[in-house]
Amino acid sequence: MYNYIFQGDAKKNPNDFLIFIKRLMPRWVNCIPDSECIAIFEILKKIRIKKRKKLIMIETGCGASTIAMLVHCCLYGGKVFSWDINQSRGSFLKGLFSESIGNHFKKDINKYWTFVGFDSVDKNIGIPVLNEMKLKADFGFFDSLHTTNHVKKELNAFLDVAAKNFVVGFDDAYFNKKYVNEGYINMMRLKLNLKKMSKIENNISKEIWEEALIILKKRFKSVKKIKSSFEKNVKKDPFFQYFSTDRKFTLKIDMEEEKRKAETFIAFEVKS
Repeated sequence: MYNYIFQGDAKKNPNDFLIFIKRLMPRWVNCIPDSECIAIFEILKKIRIKKRKKLIMIETGCGASTIAMLVHCCLYGGKVFSWDINQSRGSFLKGLFSESIGNHFKKDINKYWTFVGFDSVDKNIGIPVLNEMKLKADFGFFDSLHTTNHVKKELNAFLDVAAKNFVVGFDDAYFNKKYVNEGYINMMRLKLNLKKMSKIENNISKEIWEEALIILKKRFKSVKKIKSSFEKNVKKDPFFQYFSTDRKFTLKIDMEEEKRKAETFIAFEVKS
């Protein structure tokens, strides 16, 4: 059961409510820092104020980031579309969000959130379907395979359904594996008591945010990196201490870099 009672006013203190819900989540669906979740929510508020409209948001990979988007929808309206190949993740989150966010606001989250348990770049059921729905996306958040080749495919699919002005954000933005996420595979291999995989040749590219910036600058007149609250708040984020045992493991297998955690989340404001 996740219908715990929030002692406060979620409308007046949405950041506190976001973290309250986020800390109900088990580790396997709680993959981004608290400060990143709050930064996404704050960016969405700024977009809504500028555009004066209900936002259309998409994400690849769902979890704690979905909280920020869904709470935004419950407060201000809008629609979220999430793609994740792990259908169990979507099913679990739907129950958790219904009992927590939906119960608190007395709203049906299904009216705001659509989960698609499939490949995000598939032409028939991936991001491109927003064109069939005649919807234009105002915000995109990319947190799926973490290889630059795949993120570029997702970004290009998003750009084909994006509004004239939009914001895109990237998790693990400093990752630079081109074809294969070696860190993730090594984590799974160690769980099977296997040695680390051999290094793959030609698997290094520019970092995710750099590859994204190249694509954006080729197609749009104005591309600006957003200075969000994440850069400041991540330094004292309790998320890293809370999951310190798990994090020691990911650092050991070179899945993450301690010195670069402030570069985990990078977002761009784009104008045609």
